[in-house]
Amino acid sequence: MRYQRRDVNTWLELFERQEQSGLSAVVFCRQHQINIQTFYARRSDIRLQRTSNKFVHVKREVTTFESRVDDDSQSLSLEYAASTLRLPANVSPQWLANLMMALNE
Repeated sequence: MRYQRRDVNTWLELFERQEQSGLSAVVFCRQHQINIQTFYARRSDIRLQRTSNKFVHVKREVTTFESRVDDDSQSLSLEYAASTLRLPANVSPQWLANLMMALNE
């Protein structure tokens, strides 16, 4: 059996056709007489090539928070921009950490 050499664009078209077909890669390759191991290897190689040469510029934003404990009400106030969050001074540190993680998502 003679092997067909395919260029990157041909492989990209095959990957797209397989996705659009709704068939699994195994069934698609069987129907098109493509070695499944070659299909997976080329897909992995091409994805790696396409992502390894790209840089993402990340801009870090510095945010400041102000907090204080009000002695008269024994509460913790967290202020950010026009928002204020008041919590009891005895709030669990674990609960506060979970709240902060949830707000950060």
